[in-house]
Amino acid sequence: MDKETLRTNLSQEHIFMMLQSLVETTTDAISIRDIQGNILLVNSVFEKIYGWTYQDLINDPYCLVPETLISETKEIFHPIKFFGENISGYETVRKRKDGTMIQVSLTASPIRDSGGNIVGTSVIARDVTERKKAEEALLESEAKYRILVENTNDIISTYDLNMKKTFVSPSVELHLGYTPNEYLQAHIFDLIHPDDVKTIVDQYQSITTHKKNVQMEVRLKHRNGSWVYLESRCVPILSENAEIESYLVVSRNITERKRAEEALRKSEEQYRFIAENTVDFISVIDTNGDTTYSSPSHLKKLGKDRVNFKNIHPDDAPTVCERFSYMLQSKTPITCVYRYKLENGDWIYLESRGMPFLNSDGECQHFFNVTRDVTERKQNEELLLRTEKLSVIGELAASIAHEIRNPLTSLKGFIQYLQPLISKNSAFTDIMLSELDRINFIVSELLVLAKPQNLHVKSVLLHSIIENVVKFLESEANLKSIEINTKFPSTPVTINCEENQLKQVFINIMKNSLDAISANGEISIQTKLLSDNQVLIRFSDNGCGMSQELLSRLGEPFYTTKEKGTGLGLLISNKIIKDHQGSINITSEINKGTIVDITLPSS
Repeated sequence: MDKETLRTNLSQEHIFMMLQSLVETTTDAISIRDIQGNILLVNSVFEKIYGWTYQDLINDPYCLVPETLISETKEIFHPIKFFGENISGYETVRKRKDGTMIQVSLTASPIRDSGGNIVGTSVIARDVTERKKAEEALLESEAKYRILVENTNDIISTYDLNMKKTFVSPSVELHLGYTPNEYLQAHIFDLIHPDDVKTIVDQYQSITTHKKNVQMEVRLKHRNGSWVYLESRCVPILSENAEIESYLVVSRNITERKRAEEALRKSEEQYRFIAENTVDFISVIDTNGDTTYSSPSHLKKLGKDRVNFKNIHPDDAPTVCERFSYMLQSKTPITCVYRYKLENGDWIYLESRGMPFLNSDGECQHFFNVTRDVTERKQNEELLLRTEKLSVIGELAASIAHEIRNPLTSLKGFIQYLQPLISKNSAFTDIMLSELDRINFIVSELLVLAKPQNLHVKSVLLHSIIENVVKFLESEANLKSIEINTKFPSTPVTINCEENQLKQVFINIMKNSLDAISANGEISIQTKLLSDNQVLIRFSDNGCGMSQELLSRLGEPFYTTKEKGTGLGLLISNKIIKDHQGSINITSEINKGTIVDITLPSS
């Protein structure tokens, strides 16, 4: 054998060894068959993938092909055997020896001899089962997400790096009125509210710089020209090397929510305006009794920013506690009226209405308290009560006056008839007639309570009236060793009045002073001209005086501090002075005396 032949044989042997090594080290399954389809060679990977051995294939060349695919497989390999065609990437199913099916990708080509004749076929099989599963999972996932995107109520859109719209979900037509194609064709800034453009630009720069999600609220123009509020979340889509490839934006229509928020804000502003400008005291109190809100009206009226429990009258405090405890237990509104002491020491009446605020579980979270100053109402109620009593007294006085006047008329007539017969004792008859006239006068005074009287007003010297009253009561004052002093200005004072009625007032006041002084006392009467055409008449004594509680009840019908009093004197006096467009003011202090100031217009 010459050297060239030996070199050729060695080269062929080397090539064969290389090919054999390649066949064994590849990760694909390789099999070679002759032209009749008999197996000639399989590599170790073939047995590993399929589980079938070389011997198995000799016994059954198509043992790895499912029965339903045997005919198809023969047809596929027919062009290879007879026409020399190649097959690449043919995907099919093969059966493993354990009966499981695997997905494979086949590449087949003819094998030729030195003369170019087809003598067999080689098949390279790659296991693509996992890849097919991944593709199927991807397709399933894509189908799910496509269903989600196409049916979601949110607007889902994508943008490229230049912020050009590349996709938008069909829901855009529901919220903005544009078809997806119309929306994609429109420029992004043509639809954004001018006031929101800067927000978009700033957020775009932020997401580009930090590559993190951003959230924002923007207004987009609806096809009908109105503005739609969208709450948008922008997500950067990153490549494998962490570079932004595109942007995903998920937008939710929050127009109704914004309208509701705006309506709520306006409602809150209105109610806050009412709460801060109403004269009522509005507060919100939690279940622990702590005030969480208090309207400014508290400070204006009470001098404090809230109702202080310590300022509630001691007699009313237990009732207030009991009512609010009942409200918390029964979860029903309550109302209570109580006396409250102001910072200046005055007492007023407050009416509080508590209303519990319940949560969804029916538990009381806090309660609203609306408090109102009802002092004037209470005074009016008391005045109404006094008026009712006065009406009854008036009817009673009219009845009594009528019953008294009938016998008085008879008595006076008989005395006048007998007067000539007992002329020797005319002084007695004169006294009796005078006293009858006085009784008749007193009865007439009772009628003042019964119905409005037509005053016979005339101009009278005030000091003359007072001096007549002093002379009338001087004897009674002397019996008690009480001194009556008068102090009048040098200028005479005239007033327009009904003289007898005014005398009755002065008598009532001085009688009260005489009763209040035990002995060795003093009554002082003085007058003074005021600047506004008014005259002040002051009666003062150094008697026992009275407490503020008793003083507040003066003028009530039948209320009196005297053992034999009727409680009508001051009531009548008040009415007389009021009819004369005047006023009475009484001040008193225990063991120091009482001062009665009467103000009347001067003529």
